[in-house]
Parts: sequence; C-alpha cells; structure tokens
Amino acid sequence: MSSSHRITNLDFIRGFALFGILIINVIAFGLPLTATTNSSTYGIVNTLDWIVLVISSVFFEYKMMGLFSMLFGVGIMIFLDNAEKKTSKPKTLAIWRNFLLFCFGIIHLSIWEGDILAPYAICAFLLILFPKVENPKFIFAAIVFLMAAFILITNYFSSLYDSSGNLISQEEWVLLASEGGALSYGKFWFPDSESWGYLIAMWWYIGAFFRAISLMLFGFLLYKLNIIQGKKEISYYKKISLYGFLVGLPLASYSIYLLVSSNYNPSVLFISNIFNTLSVIPMVMGYTGLLTILNLKLKDSISNRLRASGRLAFTNYITQTIFGVFILGAFGLDTFSRSQLMIFVFLVWIIQITWSKILLDRFNYGPLEWFWRKLTYLFI
Repeated sequence: MSSSHRITNLDFIRGFALFGILIINVIAFGLPLTATTNSSTYGIVNTLDWIVLVISSVFFEYKMMGLFSMLFGVGIMIFLDNAEKKTSKPKTLAIWRNFLLFCFGIIHLSIWEGDILAPYAICAFLLILFPKVENPKFIFAAIVFLMAAFILITNYFSSLYDSSGNLISQEEWVLLASEGGALSYGKFWFPDSESWGYLIAMWWYIGAFFRAISLMLFGFLLYKLNIIQGKKEISYYKKISLYGFLVGLPLASYSIYLLVSSNYNPSVLFISNIFNTLSVIPMVMGYTGLLTILNLKLKDSISNRLRASGRLAFTNYITQTIFGVFILGAFGLDTFSRSQLMIFVFLVWIIQITWSKILLDRFNYGPLEWFWRKLTYLFI
C-alpha cells in the first residue's frame, strides 16, 4: 500500500503495540523462561518490581499480543482487497506471502524461541483458506464460539492436575503426551524442575492459538464495521474506549490479584488465565478507541514518530529480539530485576523511535518490509 493510501491509524496503533510488547518480551530476554509464566520466580527484588509486574500484567500481558493479532487480521483483509486488483488469484498470493512470513518466523525462532511470526502465519493460512465472510454477526459468533471453546478446554486441562500442580489423570492419552516430561507443571511453573511439563505446554499453545485466531477475527470485525480506519466520530471512539476498559480492566486486575494474593499458588493458574484471556478483547477495544483518539488529536510531530515505528514493525520487532538476546544475553539470565529491565526497554524505545523516522524520511519501507514485499510480488 502506497504511503498516500495508508491507514495511518493502523500504523499508530501498531507502533504502540510494538513498544508495548517489548515490556513483556524483555522478561524472556533477561530472565529464565519460568518467569514468563510464574512471575514470582525471578526478577522480584523490591516493591518497585512488584509494581512493574502488576502494571505489565494488567495493561500489557496478552493485550499487546492481542493488538498485534487484531492488526494482523486487518492486514489480511487489506492485502486480499488489494491483491484482487493485482492478480486473478488473490488467495494464492496471500498464501505465498504468509509462507514467506512462516519462513522468516522459523529463522527468528532459531534466534529466540518466543517467535510469533510462524504461529501468525499458520493462523493466517486457516483464515485465508476459509470462505470470505461478509456478515459481521457471523464473525462475532465465531469469536464467541472460540472463547467458549477455550474455557471448556481450560476447564478440562485443569481437571488433569491437583491443586499443587501435579498430574493426577491416568488417561492413556495423557500419559502418552506426558512421556519424557515432568508429571507436573514442570519448568512452566516450578523453577527447580529440570524438565517441561509437556501437557501444560500443550494447553498453553492451544490457548495462544485460540487467542490469536479470535483477535484476528476481531480485526476482521473492526475492519468490516469501519472502526479501525479511524473515520468515525471522536465521541464513538470515546465510547468504545470507555466500555472496553470498564469490562477489560476488572477482568485483568482480578487475574493478577488471584496470582499475587495466593503467592502464585499452582491451584489458581487456570482460573487466572481464563480471566486474563477474557480481558483481552475488551482491552483491545479500549486501546483501539483510545489510540485512535490520540492519533487524531496529537500533534503530527509526535504521532508521526509512532506511526513510523509502526510502519517498520517487522524490522523493529526483529531488532528488539537481536538487542534482547545478544545484549541482555551477554550479561546472563537473572542478572537484572524487572524494574531494571525497564531501563533497557526505554533505551530500545528511544533508538527505534529515532531511527524509524530517519529511515522513512529517506525510504518508502524498512529493510525487512522491503525484502518481504519484493519476495511477495516476485512472480507478479
């Protein structure tokens, strides 16, 4: 999409999500992976660390990934609409584009195991192959179905464990799936465990898949209803922001309350995750309203920098990983507390806000965006 036809609201929201996701990813860069699921295990030294933990959990955990997923869904819709003007086989072109993204994700995965590009590409394949849906009510029903299915699946998985996080089910498939791993939550939750609990990891990946697909469909919905384009009245965006946060914030807050008040007791893992997951769509709606207002109201000297960062989201996302893995990794895991890791986050923000504007003042695309685009249209 040329610069003159870009939806600047998408770039602005994407820039915010890009910087917000680093607040979550930096934990995986700078602390052992158990800290990403059981936050009490590493990086908590003082009260400030607890404050950082609670704020990041309520406002950023799952929510920034939710914004990215929503925007990715919007991107699929826009690409298919544009591809119809360039080729007689728009879905084939979209599948090729996402195959390339999957390949980029595999390369990224070799650097850092927290990659989201490959999973997003897999989700995109499913959505692209599905017949085109025009009815927003059907999309909404699909989202509700996926969320209900996730709750049922989570409830089932919770029945396989006791309140201490130990596997109690003797079902044949459970024993088979757990073979070779910890017969508990394992390193997913317990820092002294030597192996992962394969079954709990399976549940976590299923949950991530359901969240991603649901939010991509939510992106479809916002695009179909002409909400994400930023063309409705300011009063409308104020309303959806208010309603979104009124529903989402209590759910997200109760999720972290359950964990902290129980001193991260294994028994609350599943129920707290349900509340946090249910908070994502309302919070994404709240952020969409708020960020759209900011995009419309802020001075261009400020908003253009965030838009530029969003336009270079692919390049910036990968360089965040490179900075995190190789700079923080050089110090060793568990060297810094959570609040200290935020200093790293601020420094990366400053670097990327600065170079994104400089690059786009001289070029139409960031380096990885340009490369992906060239490969996408290689045969057209």
